[in-house]
Amino acid sequence: MDVQIEIEPQPKGAFYRMPVGDVVVAFRAGEALLASHGIDRDQAAAALGLSPITLKAYARGVATVSHRTIPAQTLDRIRDLAVDAYWKAAAWPYRIEIGGEEAYLTPVYTAHDDTGFVRDSHSHPLRMQEVADKLGGSVRVTWSVNRRMTDVPPLDAAAALRSRWRTGVWQLRDQFRHIGRGDADAVLCDIAECCRYTLWTLSTEYRPWQTQVTTSMVERIEAAVADIERGDEIQPWESAVAKAMADLEGL
Repeated sequence: MDVQIEIEPQPKGAFYRMPVGDVVVAFRAGEALLASHGIDRDQAAAALGLSPITLKAYARGVATVSHRTIPAQTLDRIRDLAVDAYWKAAAWPYRIEIGGEEAYLTPVYTAHDDTGFVRDSHSHPLRMQEVADKLGGSVRVTWSVNRRMTDVPPLDAAAALRSRWRTGVWQLRDQFRHIGRGDADAVLCDIAECCRYTLWTLSTEYRPWQTQVTTSMVERIEAAVADIERGDEIQPWESAVAKAMADLEGL
């Protein structure tokens, strides 16, 4: 008996595309998070090398005459500043002064880049995993009350996927720089079927702004990196399920 399974095609990138109005909302959320940690618009503008008036225009409603759409790269920088302030504040309650020096009450994890240099430290291993992945590096335990604690806690399934995605992003961008291509973000958006404004949300460990990556997205980016490392063009990708279904159809 032949069994036919029809899979309804999904609109490309429907879930991961950010409407223009939502871009404004995302920018306002970034400014609000910065403000909650004592960083006002003038300070944020100075950090970005922009004028406060420009940031004000980004925050205006889409229908207003003075509205300007924020570039995706600038929105990424705003969100990076905001979540960095969040994580620093989150770590503060776990500090204690010992002999005139600050130390953590909880274990300290450090994020190392691809050359081994320490780039950040924090009491939350997921935050350090995020930083390390984006630098092609690793996470280590630097300090703990329990001296026998030397291992970083294992990631759950969802966090492991996010880590694989970030690592793949770093590898793809690194390969593109090596071969002189400047369209890495366009390729990443095609792989994830998302817009450029949404791309940042796939890599963050700040849960309110996080879009969870899927297994197929991770497999696609890893396959693309493998193609480039072999010196090939990026090949069309099929999931294991799609390949199995195609094999069945050929019987």
